[in-house]
Amino acid sequence: MPDYKEVLHERLYVKVPGTDKLRKTAAARLKHLLANGYREIERALKPDHIMVRFERTGHAPMKARLPKKGPEIHIERRPRRDGQGGGPGGRGRR
Repeated sequence: MPDYKEVLHERLYVKVPGTDKLRKTAAARLKHLLANGYREIERALKPDHIMVRFERTGHAPMKARLPKKGPEIHIERRPRRDGQGGGPGGRGRR
């Protein structure tokens, strides 16, 4: 059975164009991806962002769609004995 490989291409924006100092959000995203098992494979510097390719291998994820639910079983309710059942209006007899 072949290994499962997940590849991401992320665009991480920098504070000052032409540098490699990341913005707070981009730095946190990078840290998060590295903590979750991704490895940085390739990095390309662009004028206002850094294009990074991440990759991780492992087990294939679970099926995206869960099986359909079966029909629910409704318990039939008996009407009240005194006739004040509170029908659709909820008021009952007057």
